[in-house]
Amino acid sequence: MLKRNGKPVTDGAADQNGNGAAPEPLEYRENDRINAQIDGYIKDNPQHWDRIKAMPRERLERTVVWQQLRYNNRKQKLDNGLLRRVEDNPELKSAYDNLLKHVPEDQRERARVSIARTLVLSQSRSERPKNAVAV
Repeated sequence: MLKRNGKPVTDGAADQNGNGAAPEPLEYRENDRINAQIDGYIKDNPQHWDRIKAMPRERLERTVVWQQLRYNNRKQKLDNGLLRRVEDNPELKSAYDNLLKHVPEDQRERARVSIARTLVLSQSRSERPKNAVAV
């Protein structure tokens, strides 16, 4: 997360200070657990780490953007699959519509997938057969 003066930076605040002055330098949060995981990966994969360090900056930046695009595409496919499962099941669809109508209009877009995920997961849990124990 990016921070400026201890507060999270959002929207256009990362490159504009609002008063015409030069923006203050960004502070990056450190997470010891994540840093330990990264250090472990670097230790276990020194050749890969050397290739990463040898990359030109533009190539490295483009690689990071490509990874984000892939992540967004995978998430969109999963979300579309959840919404399709809700649409295909009349019982889920009515529960989904009922829950969604109680969400404020400005929050509905964000809540759509969350509600669909909850409904689909709860349905799949209830449909799982109970494990029979042989005596």
